[in-house]
Amino acid sequence: MSKNVNLDIKGLVAKAKKTLPKVIKHAPFIAILLILAVYLFMVWRISQLAGAEPSAGQEAAALVQIPKIDESAIKQIQALEQSNAEVKSLFNTARNNPFSE
Repeated sequence: MSKNVNLDIKGLVAKAKKTLPKVIKHAPFIAILLILAVYLFMVWRISQLAGAEPSAGQEAAALVQIPKIDESAIKQIQALEQSNAEVKSLFNTARNNPFSE
């Protein structure tokens, strides 16, 4: 049985040697086809994901996660703002131009 395996391997090597020049000759074309196939798959997958709608469970989870601001934190920040003039000027500057650093 091992002779059959060796003969099969030798036969495969012989066939590979025979077809290798043809494959090498057309290697750039094969590479371009592979790259185009990858791009085609990516475009197809992106178009699938772009049209995907969230499920009802995902929508409900997104609505539940709306952040709530604690009233005691707001009062504490306002008290600190009133007690310190420098912080008050920082808050006023931020209110007038929120995009400055």
